Amino acid sequence: MAQQLVTEYGLHWHEEADATLLAESLGRAVGKRLGQALDGGQLASLVVSGGSTPAPVLKYLSGIDLDWSRISVTLADERWVPPGHPDSNESLVRNTLLTNNAAAARFVSLYREGLSEDQALRQVSTDLAAMQQPFSVVMLGMGGDGHTASLFPDAPADELGAAMALDNPAMVAFMHPPSVTQARITLTRSCLLNARHRFLHITGDNKRSVLVDALEASGGHTYLAGQAPVVGLLTEKPGQASIYWSP
Repeated sequence: MAQQLVTEYGLHWHEEADATLLAESLGRAVGKRLGQALDGGQLASLVVSGGSTPAPVLKYLSGIDLDWSRISVTLADERWVPPGHPDSNESLVRNTLLTNNAAAARFVSLYREGLSEDQALRQVSTDLAAMQQPFSVVMLGMGGDGHTASLFPDAPADELGAAMALDNPAMVAFMHPPSVTQARITLTRSCLLNARHRFLHITGDNKRSVLVDALEASGGHTYLAGQAPVVGLLTEKPGQASIYWSP
């Protein structure tokens, strides 16, 4: 049913028998698109997500034979903690992706030590704008509440509304949802949609059900306030989005 639903909405669906096979399959797909972006001497840009689910994909990508010196990497979101903190997504990326062949990539950090939120937003936005645009690939995950990046459904309405608004030119925003213990900095919906292709990587029957329910509730139409934020990253430009799932 899930595959039929996403196909109905113009999304691409790919599944594997287990998480290991899924990570390898997704890694190959992302690597292929990065290679295509590099063809003809162009630069490439990659947005990745933190957490345990994408770690095997990031490790797989680190060994792919690409000209990583022409690839810039950043995160879809980050907990507002310094690198080296146990909860730092940047630390995960440095320990999994930015090794082996991919050690040559340029990394754009979302965390800025000693800056206020406003100062950090300005500085990070400048650095993101210097990356190859549109992004070559955006890799996203999804939580059990339907959040993606740090676009949480329980974030303050003004914060979430601004971050999800397609007419908001801001590339990054701070989120302070009560369901998490740390402030988050996240790429906005319009920023994440500015990509040649988006991959949503999820595992488990529960997350598949959350996704199916969210898409069914949306009817495949554009995101509306109160819906699961992940809908807003899928129903816009659906032909440029793929869902990779395994049990």
